[in-house]
Amino acid sequence: MLFMVTNRKIINGQYGDEEKKNRKFEYQYEYNGKSRENDQFEKIGKKGFETALLNELIRLKKEENVTPKIGIYIHGYNNDYQESIDEIVDLENSLKELSEYPPVIVGFSWPSSGKTPYYLSDREEVRDSVGAFTRFLLDINQLTIKNEKKCFSTTFCIAHSMGNYLLRKGMEYLSDNLGTPKGRLLFDETIMIAPDLASRDIQIDGKGSYIADFSRRVHVYYSKHDRALRASSVKRFGGNRLGRHGANNYNNLQDNIVLIDAKKYANSESISGYKDRVGEQVSVHSSHRYHPSILADIIQVISSVDREQIQGRESYMENGESMSNHFKLT
Repeated sequence: MLFMVTNRKIINGQYGDEEKKNRKFEYQYEYNGKSRENDQFEKIGKKGFETALLNELIRLKKEENVTPKIGIYIHGYNNDYQESIDEIVDLENSLKELSEYPPVIVGFSWPSSGKTPYYLSDREEVRDSVGAFTRFLLDINQLTIKNEKKCFSTTFCIAHSMGNYLLRKGMEYLSDNLGTPKGRLLFDETIMIAPDLASRDIQIDGKGSYIADFSRRVHVYYSKHDRALRASSVKRFGGNRLGRHGANNYNNLQDNIVLIDAKKYANSESISGYKDRVGEQVSVHSSHRYHPSILADIIQVISSVDREQIQGRESYMENGESMSNHFKLT
């Protein structure tokens, strides 16, 4: 089941590429599942959203006898509102092919322009969306605490590309409100896909350290074949990008951070022939939503399988010993 939260401002009757004022955002639910551009979330409102979400989690637990999984998905740059819907639709459809009960997905649609040349303006928009995203996270945190006994579920967050910048800043702001969490965490699993962040951000003393603080475990997927992040590296003055180079120093990471080299499948040859919702060839940068070998790893991650027990990967070696925080897909 799909849900959406957005801080996009309505312009000429459409959700546009500007954010709502005063850190406001909108809850959307009851996705109608119609064809592209006819599909929409037919109802809005926090109370109805929470009721529909909890009802689905309770149904999965009681009727399907499974532990529900619920996750937030944050899209990257170059996505208009319709494309942010397309991403979670494609992700859900891909997961359905590999898992009998795909997770409940809540998209967060921030006001990216949906235009490739607008990288720097999207960077500004994602920065301006941090306040709304943080308020949303606070709402989700309170909802989970209030209902964790009534409806047990596992939680995760998937951020793609520039969406990882929103995640990084949101967790930093969240720490200002909640402090460094002790005991219960916001997410069981955080998955950073092709993150458009500096490689140094993930280090213990890096700007992304708050991400690890609010999750039981963090998995970072990267590929040296990601041309979109090579272009980003140029725009960001040549610094290594986490989603293309991985970590700079694997001995300077928090214990709950795991890096996954996905280059065997996140490359132009392996992703050739895979099409997105509009029938276009999938890019290497977006291969995580389509390639079954990458998705199979992600499914095991959100199921909280121990890192060494996940099928389809093997650890890198360092000084003749297996590394516990650096793996590659096989």
